[in-house]
Amino acid sequence: MDFGFTDEQIARRKEFTDVCKDLAKKRPIEYVGFESAYDNEPAWEYDKLCAKEFAKRGWLALEWPAEYGGSGTMMDRVLLSEARGYYGVAGVDVFGIGMLAPTLLAAASEGVKKRFLPPIAAGDVHWCELWSEPNAGSDLASLTTTAIRKGDEYILNGQKTWTTGAHRADWGFGVFKSDPEGRPHHNLVFLLFDMKTPGIEVRPIPFTNGAHIYNEVYLDDVHVPAENIVGQENEGWAVVNLLAGFERSSIDAIMAMIRQLEDLVAYCNVTKRNGQPLSKDPLIRNRLAQTACELEAARTLAYRVADLQNRKEMSLMDASAVKVFASDLGERYASLATDVVGPYGQVKSSRWAPLNGLLESMYHECFVFTISMGTNEIQKNIIAWYGLGLPRMK
Repeated sequence: MDFGFTDEQIARRKEFTDVCKDLAKKRPIEYVGFESAYDNEPAWEYDKLCAKEFAKRGWLALEWPAEYGGSGTMMDRVLLSEARGYYGVAGVDVFGIGMLAPTLLAAASEGVKKRFLPPIAAGDVHWCELWSEPNAGSDLASLTTTAIRKGDEYILNGQKTWTTGAHRADWGFGVFKSDPEGRPHHNLVFLLFDMKTPGIEVRPIPFTNGAHIYNEVYLDDVHVPAENIVGQENEGWAVVNLLAGFERSSIDAIMAMIRQLEDLVAYCNVTKRNGQPLSKDPLIRNRLAQTACELEAARTLAYRVADLQNRKEMSLMDASAVKVFASDLGERYASLATDVVGPYGQVKSSRWAPLNGLLESMYHECFVFTISMGTNEIQKNIIAWYGLGLPRMK
C-alpha cells in the first residue's frame, strides 16, 4: 500500500484533528480512556457529548454506503480514530460503531439495516457485546446460553460474563446456541435485543481498582423477536468471525499510546534524579526509543489492516496480527511508564500523581486487551493455522 496521504486526506485529517483538539478541552478529569465512560457519570456525559458532535458531522457513519446515511472512506475512519486516540476524545461506541455497524452492513437483512443503522449513526443508541460465558471465553463455540426458536421469537436462557458496559447499554448483540444437539460451529445464532427486555439482569463485576466497567448478564426466558437475527439460524459462527475482524483492527488505542509516550518523554525532560533529567539516563532513553519504534510499527500494521479492509482482502490472520502486537505492546508500555515514574505511578487523585494519575489506571487495565476480543494465545493459533499453514497439534 501507499503510506502517503492525498491532499484531500491531509485536509480531512486537519478537520478531524481540529474538532478533536477542541473536544479534548472539555474532557473531565474522570475520563481516562474509553472504558472509563462506563464507570462514572462525568465521563459518560462526556462520551455522549462527543458522540453528538461527531454525529452532526456524519462522522459516526464514515465509510457506510450513502443509502444508510454514510459518507467518506475507510481512511477517513482511520484518520478520525487517530485524532481521537491522540487527543483522548470519547464519542465513538466501540461496540455499535466499531463492531456491529460494519457487521450489519456485511451480513444483515435490508430490514435490519434500515432499522438499526440510523440510531447508531445519530449517536442515540449505545450497544454492548454479549460474548463470553463463565466456561466459554477463548473457546466461544462451547457456549451454553441458548436461544430456542418458538414461533416468531427466540427464547434466551443462560449467563454471559465480562460484558463491558452492559449497565449503560441500550441494546446488546450476542451469539447463542440455537440447536443444543447440533454440531459445533453450526448450531449458533447471532441476535440483537433491547437490554430493557424483561428477564435480563445485569450484575456488576468490580475491577481491581473498584471501577464498574464489566458485568455478568443473566438471561431468564428473554423473548427476542426472530426478525432481530443477523445472518441465518445455526450459522451465527460465520457472523462472529466477520465481526471479530472489525473488532481487532482499531488504531485509536495505538495513537493513545503514542500521545502517552510523548507525555512521558516530556515528564522525563523536566524530572530530575541525582541532579540530572531522567531523559539523560541511557537506560531510560533506550527503552523510550524502543517503545517509539514499536509504536510506529503498530501504527503501520493498523494502516495495512485498514487498507486490506478497504480492498475487501483482509484475512483473519491480518486482524489477529495487529491485535496481538498492539495489546502486547500496551502491557510493555504500561510497565515501562510505571518503572520510569517510580512509586508515584500507582497514585491517582493526588497532586503527587504524575501525568494526572493516568498510569494507575493504565497499569491496572493493560492486561485486559491481551485477553479481550479473543486471547492472544488464540490469535497466535489463528496466525499459525490460517496465515502460516502450520499443522494443528493432535
